[in-house]
Amino acid sequence: MKKIDTVLTHLVAHPIYAKLHQQECFRLIKEALPAPLQRGILFIYVKNRTLFFAVKHPAFKMEFDYKLSLIKNLLTTLPPLKEACAEHNIEHVKTFVSKFAPKPKPASETVPHYRERAEGTFAVKTDDDALKAAFEALKETIGDNLDR
Repeated sequence: MKKIDTVLTHLVAHPIYAKLHQQECFRLIKEALPAPLQRGILFIYVKNRTLFFAVKHPAFKMEFDYKLSLIKNLLTTLPPLKEACAEHNIEHVKTFVSKFAPKPKPASETVPHYRERAEGTFAVKTDDDALKAAFEALKETIGDNLDR
């Protein structure tokens, strides 16, 4: 019985599934980068021996440009990256701000819902009928909130 790792390795080795091999290379590159840089990446691709990073914001582009030597160093020194990305012959690394960056979601106003902590079990000791009726209504409201 073959293990799933063996089957996947054979599938990725086929020329038909070259895109899978390419995506594995990109995944390893992304994982090798520091966490702040990872969050800024929208997508990665290779064209004409140049590795392109599409980033979300111009600030991420400045950060990538600042750490360009780190990225090139990772590509040449880490063995898993060298093996996975060997067929791409990456010589240059460039970044650009993508126009396809997701729009920030507007803050939605929601009413907070809290679990009722009161149980509605209390005794009313008064002679005032209006006050007794108000407390009975309060007990019913608390009981209704407990059912939710």
